[in-house]
Amino acid sequence: MTTHYSGNLVAFAIGLLLTVLSPSVAHESHALTFELPDKEQACFYQKFEGSTRYVFSYEVIRGGNLDVDASVESPNGLMLHERTKTKKGLFEFETSYGDYKFCFRFVTVRLAGNLFSSFTHKVVYFELRPEVHRNLAYEAGRKLPHANTYADESVENVHIAMTQVTEFQTEYRLREFIGRYVAENVNDRVTWWSAAQALFILIVGCGQVIILKFFFTERLGHTVVTS
Repeated sequence: MTTHYSGNLVAFAIGLLLTVLSPSVAHESHALTFELPDKEQACFYQKFEGSTRYVFSYEVIRGGNLDVDASVESPNGLMLHERTKTKKGLFEFETSYGDYKFCFRFVTVRLAGNLFSSFTHKVVYFELRPEVHRNLAYEAGRKLPHANTYADESVENVHIAMTQVTEFQTEYRLREFIGRYVAENVNDRVTWWSAAQALFILIVGCGQVIILKFFFTERLGHTVVTS
């Protein structure tokens, strides 16, 4: 899979594949996490050699309102999938020979003729995998039909189970990451709101003390002595 960034996204080199939340369960699967800076677009290209059913899934796990614009474009330029302001999505498609384009764009809001968006960079996770995972024999390079032995069947069952475990772990880590982000965001807002309330109470209290002191302070008048 190749990557292309539009705009001046090259300056944000740290956003290039921050981490891989889960390893690919097969050489035909890809799972990546990347940072999408403010008002930028990131595109990924994958070349397919023939007709295969694939699943493209994605989710915003950090930043802003956890939304992004996502699209999938075929080698002949046909827009196969396009979603705006979406938090997550899943798209199943039949591949053909050529390079497919997977793009993510930062969500912007148009107000009074101008474009606005938050300054919070977004972290997006996406996965591209076959709809049906290949068996171990195919992954090992044996593509011709053959009869499996009892040992082959046992190993294949373990392979299927471990593939499911990997998918469950990935889903769990995504939920944990999003939950932590939401909790930290709420904690920051509560902290700042509490500090503002405490400051407001302090100012009101000082103001009341000053006003009461003004009411109960004896004011001496000026006496004019005339002869």
